[in-house]
Amino acid sequence: MRRLLGNRLLSQVAHLVEQQPSTQRQTLYLTHIKWVTGKQQVEKYFSRFGKVNDVAMFFDPETGLHRGFASVTFEKPEAATAAIQNKPHVIDGDVVGLELFMPLKSPKKFQTL
Repeated sequence: MRRLLGNRLLSQVAHLVEQQPSTQRQTLYLTHIKWVTGKQQVEKYFSRFGKVNDVAMFFDPETGLHRGFASVTFEKPEAATAAIQNKPHVIDGDVVGLELFMPLKSPKKFQTL
């Protein structure tokens, strides 16, 4: 797993990725998506790596346009791995950023005395 994520993943945190539930290892986070790119285009592009279960694009409530980022969830973690290994990804003429989805953990609540 360490090699698959490239130099950006430090060896000290590799064990965190390996311990993630499989649904998280199948989800990729995309950035730098053109505002004219649609959900179907993203799904069609990433289906070359495996079956896509879901594409979630995040929209601006005021403009109705997506905000340039999305998530892609594959049926199998191997498809997400294949997509990561085959960078760069170009959709609608622009390179799209791609990372394994790493959800933020909720901060621990402070205990009052």
